[in-house]
Amino acid sequence: MNKRNLATALLVAVLCGCATEQDDYFGGGRSRANVFVSPARTSTIGKVAVMPFKAQTELIGISTADLFVTEILRSGKYELVERGRMAQVLSESELALAGLSASRAAEIGNMLGADGVIIGTVDEYATVAQRGHPYPVVGVTARMIDCKSGKIIWSVDLAKRAEGKAVTLPEHARAIVHEMMSGLYQKWR
Repeated sequence: MNKRNLATALLVAVLCGCATEQDDYFGGGRSRANVFVSPARTSTIGKVAVMPFKAQTELIGISTADLFVTEILRSGKYELVERGRMAQVLSESELALAGLSASRAAEIGNMLGADGVIIGTVDEYATVAQRGHPYPVVGVTARMIDCKSGKIIWSVDLAKRAEGKAVTLPEHARAIVHEMMSGLYQKWR
């Protein structure tokens, strides 16, 4: 093999072996999230609307959905519908955002020009006492619905207690959502 072919082969090997920023961010640790990704390819989903999640309070639902927005943006997988556009369409339709059924969410996604819509539930968002110390516990379920077919494209859930007592509830919620998205990202690959 001549020097030019060797240099080309080495360059290809290096480029193929390089991890992307997303790989470093999402693929670095093992996720314990329960993940389902439909065997049907999700390549038809380009634009996505993230609805506020159903939760104990509206603020918890909106905040958790915002965490998903950030993680989805970091993944680079989808284009997102702007929240202002969602609010405009929903106020015109006099619809509540949180706690929509899958079929209603898909209908709203179509109205927004989205290919998919993400809905979710925050099942747990509290602290529990262990040996006299409060530990945050967060549980979240999320799924993406294809707006055309109404079928679930992916679903992910995770619930766990923080390992450290110095962790705040919002910090733990961020870690939970990140671990959920890491699990999804690893399945997408």
